[in-house]
Amino acid sequence: MDLTLIISYSILGVLIVSTLVYIFCKRNYKIIYDHRLLFVIGLVFSRSLTYYAIVDNLMWYLVDHNEPFVRSTVLSNIQESLSSLFVIIMAQLADSYVGRFRTLMFSTTAFISVMILLLIFNPYDVTWLVVIILVLLALGRSGDNLLENVFNDLVNEVDKSENRNKERSYARATLWWNIASASGSISATMWVAMDSLGGAHTTWKSSFWTFLISMTATLMIFCKGHGLYHQGELTHRPIVIFFRVIRARIHELLKSKSQCSTNTSTQERSQERNPENEGITPKRSPLGEMDQGDRCYKEDLKVLPSLLRMFPLWGTFFVVSLISAVGSTFYTEQFDNLENNDKMPVQIYNVIQDFSCFAIPFLYKWTCFRHNQKLKIGVGMLCSIISCTFAWQLEIHRLKELRNFADEHAETSISFLWLVPQFIMLGFMEGLTESGLLTFFWSQVDKPVKNYGEDYMEIVMCLGKLANIGLMLILKSWFDPETNNDTRLDKYYRLLVCICSVNLIIYCCIAICFYKDTNQDHSSSHDDPHQHD
Repeated sequence: MDLTLIISYSILGVLIVSTLVYIFCKRNYKIIYDHRLLFVIGLVFSRSLTYYAIVDNLMWYLVDHNEPFVRSTVLSNIQESLSSLFVIIMAQLADSYVGRFRTLMFSTTAFISVMILLLIFNPYDVTWLVVIILVLLALGRSGDNLLENVFNDLVNEVDKSENRNKERSYARATLWWNIASASGSISATMWVAMDSLGGAHTTWKSSFWTFLISMTATLMIFCKGHGLYHQGELTHRPIVIFFRVIRARIHELLKSKSQCSTNTSTQERSQERNPENEGITPKRSPLGEMDQGDRCYKEDLKVLPSLLRMFPLWGTFFVVSLISAVGSTFYTEQFDNLENNDKMPVQIYNVIQDFSCFAIPFLYKWTCFRHNQKLKIGVGMLCSIISCTFAWQLEIHRLKELRNFADEHAETSISFLWLVPQFIMLGFMEGLTESGLLTFFWSQVDKPVKNYGEDYMEIVMCLGKLANIGLMLILKSWFDPETNNDTRLDKYYRLLVCICSVNLIIYCCIAICFYKDTNQDHSSSHDDPHQHD
């Protein structure tokens, strides 16, 4: 395993150096500054600080407060699933009813409410209070996409440089977004989180006070720049279009079947007398009667086929989201008995994972097949197999050493660094599959829904995270309700390796056969899918 560790850290070093070199080479292309950006950057920082310190490690927080292992896993996955589901709901509210600014106010206020509840109450004395905290955390997390859209539009507005275009403005907004997020993650790891690297002896209560003050202050600054956040006319979201067309299609299908047996002869005679009417549908569609007319119906019919065409690919992404759910729960729990685990914050692994997720798309752009999005997704799925394999082998060694200790919380001789390879591969998986699938989505769908690929992907991620709970219930004999030391995570990881392998084979068949005539090798970033019309 020594060779594996050397290879993993070499890859991480290459990622760091290559990313810094890439940013330096593109500094004139990507860097822009305007004081108005600070209204949003502060809020991005405070949200990132909260994510890394508690939200992304909710299971670790629950276990630290004596919650059973299985219950902590289920609660953490429920919170993540709700976050993905609420992304669609919050987007619907922002673009159809109340606007992005008010929706973001509601989302951030939900975060602040959680911190107040955690400071005042002990959430484990009353079950309903736990439910409220999970829902509020999910509502807070679901506003990320909206905040990113607000920031992209703001950068595009303040960018007055020569040869400005929306693609360049988006690249500059992404750079500032990543800088603010990285600053929040570093601050959480160094000073705010439990067992922080900076040597500060923090407690959960002091961390909650830090989150509450920073979130409240940055929200007030964000509200100060209210006049800078411009949004176009509120329109119906494509998710409404999707369900509306499905309903109309079912309605038409049922109506046509009921009329088919009684009106066949009459329709044939009518067509013989009026041959010039062939190909013309004289009746209004049911959708036109239910909504505002045939124009809306025709637009929906134009969008729906391209959206349905993405379903096979989304089906394979389901397994990727399952592995992400495992990474945020079981991967973190493996840290419990490793050497020096009480001297390192568990958030360090989230930083490694997110940096790998951020860096690998830049590294992929330097390859000769950088425009092949199908291959990019396939490589990401291969990384999921490698990540689960690393976790499987580490768990075998961890359980083997624990059998020699009477204390279930005893510290093994396995270094905490052995967790790094599987988190690196987990970041590779997320970075390649999500960016590849999103770019592929932009190249496949029509413009009315091109802006909402991330929203639709969140639905698949919601189902994948719930699948982790389902597998735990099916394989409950492998999981000890109280502690992970008597849990057969090695068997579970081995099962995931098999599932990921089968999923990769299925993906290859779908990519080769179903999308073989698809012109997916051209990035659609020039169509500016991030900017709402």
